[in-house]
Amino acid sequence: MTTTLVHVGVRASDIEATIRFWRDGLGLPVVADRGKSFDLSDGHHNFRVFQHEGPERPGHVSGMLDYLHIGVRVPDLEAAAQRLLNMGYEIFSDGLSGKVPVDVNNIEDTAFKVEDPDGITVDVTGSDEQWPGVGLRPA
Repeated sequence: MTTTLVHVGVRASDIEATIRFWRDGLGLPVVADRGKSFDLSDGHHNFRVFQHEGPERPGHVSGMLDYLHIGVRVPDLEAAAQRLLNMGYEIFSDGLSGKVPVDVNNIEDTAFKVEDPDGITVDVTGSDEQWPGVGLRPA
C-alpha cells in the first residue's frame, strides 16, 4: 500500500472571497458548505478552506512565491486567466526580478501564476504533463 494525498487545507482571511476565487475563478466545485469551512474537490482530492478566526495571520504566509504555492490544472488556460483577470486578479509569471505580467490573450507558456485573496500563489496549468508523477484523469 502507498500513501495517498487526499486532503489539503488552508485558512482564509475572507472565506467568501476565497471561495469565489477557487469556485468562480478556477472552476473547482464546492462539494460541502459548512459555513465556516467549505470543501472543494476535483473528485480525487479534497481542498478544505476554513475561515481564519485566530490572531492576525503572520506576514510570511503571503507574498513569498517559494514559501507556499498550490498547483491546479484547468481545462482552458486562457479562459481561466480571463475570468480571474475580470475578477480583478493579476496574472503573472516568475521573473528574475519578481512578477512578470502575462498577456491573457497570448499565453505563450503552458501555465501562469495568480495569488488568492490571502496572497497564496496558485500555479495554474493547462498541461497534463506539468507535474511529474501526477496521473490526472481528463476533466
